[in-house]
Amino acid sequence: MNNSLEIYHPLNAVVSQFYQLALTTPLPLFKEAAFRVFAQYLDADSGVWLTRAEQQIPFYEHDALTLNLPDGFIEDYHHLATVSQQVQQVFGAMLGQLGRTRDILDLMPEAEWLNSDMYKLYCDKYQLHHSLMTLCVAPENQLMNIVTLARHSKTRPFSDREKQIKEFLVPNLTAALKLNILNGFQFPSGKQSTTRAVLDHYGNMIEAEADFMALAHQYSLIDAGKFPLPEHSDITAFEINGLQFETHNACGLLYIQVRLPAQMTLTRRQHEVLTLLKKGLPNKVIAAALGISEATVKNHVKAILKTTGSTSREQLISATETGDR
Repeated sequence: MNNSLEIYHPLNAVVSQFYQLALTTPLPLFKEAAFRVFAQYLDADSGVWLTRAEQQIPFYEHDALTLNLPDGFIEDYHHLATVSQQVQQVFGAMLGQLGRTRDILDLMPEAEWLNSDMYKLYCDKYQLHHSLMTLCVAPENQLMNIVTLARHSKTRPFSDREKQIKEFLVPNLTAALKLNILNGFQFPSGKQSTTRAVLDHYGNMIEAEADFMALAHQYSLIDAGKFPLPEHSDITAFEINGLQFETHNACGLLYIQVRLPAQMTLTRRQHEVLTLLKKGLPNKVIAAALGISEATVKNHVKAILKTTGSTSREQLISATETGDR
């Protein structure tokens, strides 16, 4: 017990720093800022923080944040069949030890590792002589975080104590990421009447504002549990069903926002008036049905026309019925 306290008590300051960054750092910048703090504390030379929900396909550059590693590092193994196979074997072994921190030598004998193509053709090329891997999967959305730290000197292995420290810090790091996303939703996007979501690059929803989910269901945008993204990950704007989406790629996550259709920005009372308008009822009947004056109904109709950009009741009804489909 005393040994555990000796290890974990000093980590309170690091964990506090994660959460402080989560509350003060803009969404697209948080992962890099927190990961640098994490790597520095464990005296790592480089690292990879991969975030996505897909488990059955190879890893790609856009899935991850890399620290002190060259462009193309993630995908460099794809053209090497034996290395690709060994990467998937290691990944499979880590899936069986969720939440645990492992050195590659915990998974295979040292002689086998040093003689493997994964080491000789890939890790040695980037001086990844010692590394610690941790894999966590969030049960609520199956978001997978693979957090790896490496040292480039053959004479500087990670200690058992450092394994324990990393195993303790990773859940706090990923929890801070979730807090950062949710906290970001509490502040205006900077654009009027927009709603936001965070996805991985395969369309899996990580977090989303309620209006975004309502819009996705209203326009039938979710197919087989996924949001339809453009094929090219570097696209910053695209259109679906007349809706204009803007995206920002940051460290394995895709931040997306869309302007709400005018109908979704109406007040509750305006929605009530609109519902009766679409039935063809005159202002006098609407007023009686809602228990308000005819003059108030007229004011609501004017506001609805202005919000939706319609010039007449007929145009308004036609436009909103199209949006309902």
